[in-house]
Amino acid sequence: MTDEIKQRKLEHITVALEEGIGVSQRAGWGDIHLVHQALPEIDLQEVDTTATFLGRRLACPVVISALTGGHPEAVTINRNLARAAERYGLALGVGSQRAALVNPDLVPTYAVVREEAPQAFVIANIGAPQLIDQERHPAFTLSQVEQAIAMIEADALAVHMNALQEATQVEGDRRMRGVATALRRLTAEVAVPVIAKETGAGVCREQALLLRSCGVAAIDVGGAGGSSMSALEAARARTHGETQAQQIGQLYRDWGIPTPIALVEAGIAGLPLIATGGVRSGLDVARAIALGATLVGMGFPFLKAASESYERVCELLEQTLTELKIAMQLSGAANLASLRQVDVIVTGETRAWLSLRGFEEELRALANRRARAATYSLPAVETASEERQRPSPVDGHS
Repeated sequence: MTDEIKQRKLEHITVALEEGIGVSQRAGWGDIHLVHQALPEIDLQEVDTTATFLGRRLACPVVISALTGGHPEAVTINRNLARAAERYGLALGVGSQRAALVNPDLVPTYAVVREEAPQAFVIANIGAPQLIDQERHPAFTLSQVEQAIAMIEADALAVHMNALQEATQVEGDRRMRGVATALRRLTAEVAVPVIAKETGAGVCREQALLLRSCGVAAIDVGGAGGSSMSALEAARARTHGETQAQQIGQLYRDWGIPTPIALVEAGIAGLPLIATGGVRSGLDVARAIALGATLVGMGFPFLKAASESYERVCELLEQTLTELKIAMQLSGAANLASLRQVDVIVTGETRAWLSLRGFEEELRALANRRARAATYSLPAVETASEERQRPSPVDGHS
């Protein structure tokens, strides 16, 4: 089991970097439009991107999403990511820590994150399916979960929900009955906040409410539109000659709820949201925050950059932050709180989906935030044409 998981971690990195596992959705970020402000009255250098998440102040709302660990080759990647997180004041999540829990020799592949980022907000990571007994292994104990947290001195724990990946993975854990009960028990027992994290298939309204009832502190909606875990497992199955698994993985590669839709649906729960899935620019980050996200996660772009160098990660962050600030200025938002109050027009497949799901009123409200927030009691400013029409004073009389 230990060698199997270790090898799988390496294959995940290799496939993600070398195969085309990204799946664009018809409903995506292109459907989200921030209403332009011709006179924004905000200097670009004054735009404030600081964010607060679970009581911690962060320099910007970008999260380096849970990526890797569990194989010696992951050390350099995690080191580069952690150094950047520390420098830029970001939150950073590690990949599933199951590998290190079953093989302590792999602990350094995760622990390097806290070593390189002593002040960063670091998120530990375990799988929801491993909270219950599976056919091939027992459930994680509370002690093991606490080990995962202590391994990186984590500020929060992500419990990743990857039912799609498990169903399409040759070695996947198929049992899911009882996970909600186990999650509810876990949130009451661990000392750090728990983040429920989807891994590419999204979170709908009903599931968000269920997760809230389980006691999670935040939800990472992990929507469809970025890297597909089903496509990743299809590629792995192909290399191992598992034809049936490959076909199943390909069939379900675009399964799921696109991230912008998941943000609106999950917003019903009233919890802090992380928007992960298909985010590829600072403009996408701005769109996500305007839809209600507290933080915005990026995965594959950081994995690719970190596999090259630390400097490349910094370049990616600088570009993303510049793009975010421009979007904020053009939307008339001096800070993230203001960005969550800008007018947002939702069109295309995203609007069609949300309308059918009963969110028409919310869509109208998004499009008219400023009109609802202000009475538009504008000062009496005389126009140029009115001034020309006004009679000129004659003999001291007007």
